Amino acid sequence: MRELSVELHTSALDAAFRTAPDALNKHLKAGISTAGSLVSRAAREEAPKAESTLTLSIRSNQVGELQRMVTSSLRYNAFVVNETGPQGIPPIQSVLDWVRVKRIQPNNPKYDQRDMAFMIARSIARNGTAANDFYDRTAEKTQDKVAQILQRSVAAGMKAAGFKI
Repeated sequence: MRELSVELHTSALDAAFRTAPDALNKHLKAGISTAGSLVSRAAREEAPKAESTLTLSIRSNQVGELQRMVTSSLRYNAFVVNETGPQGIPPIQSVLDWVRVKRIQPNNPKYDQRDMAFMIARSIARNGTAANDFYDRTAEKTQDKVAQILQRSVAAGMKAAGFKI
């Protein structure tokens, strides 16, 4: 059995290997930040809207050196994303605002939007709400763009370190 041994004594290669981790880290951090902004924008577009409180609270937060989490800090974010069971009656004014934004009109002319909001709130109290996982839809919608951003970041980091790609 033959053994082949190759030794490289080039300072350019040594320098590239020394600078590669820092260059990659720098470019990946920038790429992850860009991707986080893209995903948070898309999540704001996918979020259900009646009042803009939830939509405006969605942010991309750094949770690790090369990690971002897109979420809302609002307590009721989890109630929108996950299915809820029977619960207390929600604020009628919030439901009325939603009915008005959605331009829902009662079928029966003797009822108005306030009556409809009360009926919807009572139904929520009895039955809960269906899940609306807009974060999952956002992830599905943006995964290809995020992959492209990260691939470009890796290529830029390798180029900055002196490797030809």
